[in-house]
Amino acid sequence: MQDNLNTDLRFSIIPEWVLDAKVSDRAIRIYSILARYADNETLQAFPSRDTLAKRAQCNLKAVTKAIDELVSIGAVIKEHRKQGDSYQSNLYTLRRVGPIQTPPRVKSDMGVGSNLTPPRVSDDPLTITTQLEPDNYIDSKIKRAQAVPENWQPSDTFRAECEQKWPTLIIANEVEAFIDFHIAKGSEFKDVQRAFRTWCRNATKWEKPRTVIHKQEVKPAADIPGARAWVRALHDQGEHWECRDGEFGCK
Repeated sequence: MQDNLNTDLRFSIIPEWVLDAKVSDRAIRIYSILARYADNETLQAFPSRDTLAKRAQCNLKAVTKAIDELVSIGAVIKEHRKQGDSYQSNLYTLRRVGPIQTPPRVKSDMGVGSNLTPPRVSDDPLTITTQLEPDNYIDSKIKRAQAVPENWQPSDTFRAECEQKWPTLIIANEVEAFIDFHIAKGSEFKDVQRAFRTWCRNATKWEKPRTVIHKQEVKPAADIPGARAWVRALHDQGEHWECRDGEFGCK
């Protein structure tokens, strides 16, 4: 069983930027084959196109196309070797580090070309930065809660809005009560104006009704005809414990 196992532990190293490049799978495979033949120091290799086609399991035309892809992204430098009048196999130099992008040149108002500032590229493009923003940036973006100022007053527009929305409230009195209550309580709000709007809305719920209800005058029980009939019946039977002074002639 052990004799059937492949004990060849040789391998090729492919940089991640080559793996992430927009090239075909065959181009990646050709790069790995070239890396297998490349010198460790010079990173140069010169396998024949037939060897590359055999190991990549494709035809010569596919090998040429894959190498052109690698050359276009800067992963391989191809040079023609010539000895005398005859050409030999190409010399391929591999690049482990990705090429630096040259910023485009633009024309200024004076007609002189100038380079744009190249963007800062992270070592790992897939890594999300965890750098904290400066404090002044956070303060400008996040509105923090604050206590109600002692001299806080609603704007004229907001006051008019409240008076129109809650006509039964005296806004000046509500402002004073609002400030006193929340300063004593130590309340903090992100939006004091909205907090006051909620205060007015609740004040209308708790407000006592101003409409006077005229209740029907209730007469004493003794003045209602028939209300003391049962007392008169007891009086006629000689029971006077419920009789009032002067009622039914009792003394």
